[in-house]
Amino acid sequence: MLRKEPFIVGHWVEGETWDKQRICGYVVKVGKPEDIMKVYVVDSDNKDLNGRMIHVLSKSLHQVLGHAPAEAAIEQLVDLALLTKDQEWFAQLSKQLCELRMQYS
Repeated sequence: MLRKEPFIVGHWVEGETWDKQRICGYVVKVGKPEDIMKVYVVDSDNKDLNGRMIHVLSKSLHQVLGHAPAEAAIEQLVDLALLTKDQEWFAQLSKQLCELRMQYS
């Protein structure tokens, strides 16, 4: 059996919800335990899910390779971390944003 790489905040993912609706989006939060992810849905079979954050089992997701987290997406997540006063998430996102900016500067 292939071992899946762990997801991190900002990974672009595709998969299905518990009721088999296809989704595409990016990881907003990695749950504890890591089997539940919070995903911001960008595209879905169910158009009502577009633009929403939902919880999805990690085993029903796979990372979309070749897509780095977009700077604008991470900036939005930083704003969300500030609004929710999640210091750990804010620090993780800030580090990721800094690394992304250094990579493309």
